[in-house]
Amino acid sequence: MRPLTNIYVFACACTFTLWNNIQPTVENEFIANYSSSLLTNVPKTLPVHTHVLDLSHNRISGLSISEFIYLSELQVLNLSHNLITELDFSVFIFNEDLEYLDLSHNSILKIYCTTLAYLRHLDLSFNKFTALPICQEFRNMFCLEYLGLSATMIRRSDFRYIINLQLYTVFLTLEDFSLYEPQSLTALNTRSLHIVFAAIQNFSFSLLYDGMTTSENLKIVNLRYNLSYKDFPSPSLTLLKKIKTTALMLDTVDLQWTIILQVFLLIWYSPVEHLTVRNLTFRKSLGELTEYEFLPVLSSLEQLISSGGSMKTLTLEHVRNKVYYFNQEILYRQFSEMNIANLTIYDAYMPHMLCPSRTSLFQYLNFSHNALTDELFQNCGTLTDLQLLILQRNKFESLSKVSFMTSRMKSLKYLDMSSNLLHHDGADVQCQWAESLTELDLSSNQLTDAVFECLPANTQKLNLQNNQITSVPKGMAELKSLTELNLASNRLADLPGCSGFMSLELLNIKMKSILTPSADFFQSCPRVRELQAGNNPFKCSCELQDFIHLERRSGGKL
Repeated sequence: MRPLTNIYVFACACTFTLWNNIQPTVENEFIANYSSSLLTNVPKTLPVHTHVLDLSHNRISGLSISEFIYLSELQVLNLSHNLITELDFSVFIFNEDLEYLDLSHNSILKIYCTTLAYLRHLDLSFNKFTALPICQEFRNMFCLEYLGLSATMIRRSDFRYIINLQLYTVFLTLEDFSLYEPQSLTALNTRSLHIVFAAIQNFSFSLLYDGMTTSENLKIVNLRYNLSYKDFPSPSLTLLKKIKTTALMLDTVDLQWTIILQVFLLIWYSPVEHLTVRNLTFRKSLGELTEYEFLPVLSSLEQLISSGGSMKTLTLEHVRNKVYYFNQEILYRQFSEMNIANLTIYDAYMPHMLCPSRTSLFQYLNFSHNALTDELFQNCGTLTDLQLLILQRNKFESLSKVSFMTSRMKSLKYLDMSSNLLHHDGADVQCQWAESLTELDLSSNQLTDAVFECLPANTQKLNLQNNQITSVPKGMAELKSLTELNLASNRLADLPGCSGFMSLELLNIKMKSILTPSADFFQSCPRVRELQAGNNPFKCSCELQDFIHLERRSGGKL
């Protein structure tokens, strides 16, 4: 009987576990969460007052009106990531409060339409439609703000029923794409357009060109083109007069360098003010383009960039360069001479950047996650407008050289040097910081107590978290303006005094080795209003009790 008993116990345990997995998370009577519950049908015991219903990530293949007819207060319905193949909108005819309907990531091939007048958000993206699923009933959905669609082909006539709708966002997923009729997207009336193209097909650049004449905000994912650059459909100059886009994002871009140049020239001449390119790979053209043929193209680009345009912000993230036959310093020169206010080059394996040859317009530079060293911007006097400089996760070593790098940046207010290899050798090494610098992040480096001999005199916020500091030297130069100091995750054994920073208001000493804080701290630091001292191995003692009593008698000041 023991084996049968074991089987029975095992079966009960499995049943109990399965039942727990399919129980909804009910935050209150209005929200029911059945996500990832292995459901094959809509539950029949839903609370009648349900406002929000999440049925995503299940195995539901069909819907019926009887499943929703009694949910008259339903406002939000998520049916994404299921197995639905056909959709009849009349299923929701009695859900007159329904505003948000997500049917993305199913296998829907066909829909039967009914006007859902109050719907604001409808997502049919990532399905199996051949043509865009836009019915004539959509023309009366005047509340609609977000519309997600999918198709393998697009014709201009597909949008005829929604040309009068004032949409905020249109999201198109174009997997296994086969046909695009030029000018189709221009029939849309939307502020934002987001297109996810087929991941392994050559991109249809008419989508980019038409998209830029359609919406203010444009995002396109998966721009690949493996054909010869000689076959590339270059944009016409007349296109420039029609462009509406001011914010453009291109994600997962894998193009030949010459094609990237042509696209960039179009964007630079256009009204685009903010350009973001993520996951960019540029490689050699299939044509036999030599360096001597390539240099004139770069020269024309340099003249264009130095002439200025509408662009204010350029962001490049996760860049991989597959072109090795030209001097990369030429490329650095193009970036350094840009007449824009904000430049980000993140995770590009960039080992160097040149100092602009003339006074630069840069106000914000972010070169995080690269391979930059102490030689960056040494003796550079043209970054006089720069206010924020972010250089985290690079290969800087000398704090003194970093200080001299900033010395001629007359407007610099914020500097982030976190997660580098910085150290400071002591009093024999001089430092010279920008006088305007008020916020400095030196966290996650290799700094010791000597760092207090090399700090900007006017800094107000200083982050020294996660270094090798054991104490704050009493003879250090006074930082009269310092109000916030972060010394968490160092090696201090006691609270630091404030003889060097009498204006201090916030001190963070979390995660240290402090056993017994000294009550003298409050006399030394009379202006401190917030002390963060968690995760210390405090030892219960009279001194610790005195410390706590002083805090309680502060009248709420601390």
